[in-house]
Amino acid sequence: MLKDIMFLLVVFLTNIVQGITGFAGTVLAMPPSILLEGIDVAKVILNILGLFSSIWIIIISYKDLNKKEFIKIMIIMFLGLLAGIYIYSIFSIPVLLKIYACFIILIALKGLFIKKEINLNKNILNIILFIAGIVHGMFVSGGPLLIIYAAQKFKEKSEFRATISAVWVVLNSYLLYTHWKAGLLIQGTMTKLSWSLIPFVIGMIIGNILHKKMSQKLFLLITYILLVISGFTLII
Repeated sequence: MLKDIMFLLVVFLTNIVQGITGFAGTVLAMPPSILLEGIDVAKVILNILGLFSSIWIIIISYKDLNKKEFIKIMIIMFLGLLAGIYIYSIFSIPVLLKIYACFIILIALKGLFIKKEINLNKNILNIILFIAGIVHGMFVSGGPLLIIYAAQKFKEKSEFRATISAVWVVLNSYLLYTHWKAGLLIQGTMTKLSWSLIPFVIGMIIGNILHKKMSQKLFLLITYILLVISGFTLII
């Protein structure tokens, strides 16, 4: 029971961040959720909540969507997503979790200590998009790598948030289909999902308000610090 309450708290806090940025909620929620509920349950619930949050953002900020970039990102990341699903099916889960933990720690440390934007060429950016799709296929957490690409393409935060949210709608919908085919949408998981909806909604409302009224830099700083803590927790 205590673990379930802690999981609901994780959903609430991380969806505040999701409402602000449009990308960080799931990658923040995944490490503690894996520890609290197990990887299959965490993937299903956080994928569905990520889908809901992205639809929410698209509805309220559709006019900010960059359709050309959306199509390009979606195609490249979808190919990576298919590769990620396959990799997840053939490799040992504990090994993948260690790799995933190191990945989120490195992304967080980059965000904390490397402030200078590095201009990457088109081919490298496309490779980063593909790898982001792989990570999303394995752990529903491709956001940090997508941000490396998006930071060089979008200078306005509302366009940034709307476009990547549209990408998550497509990719998470496909992941939901694969989870259904794999038999992961069982009654116990769906019950926990229903419990998560109230903290999810409240968190998204608060996050959207903060997105409009407060500086994004402070929340990204908090996000990176929490990512480091989460990553080390998974390794330990």
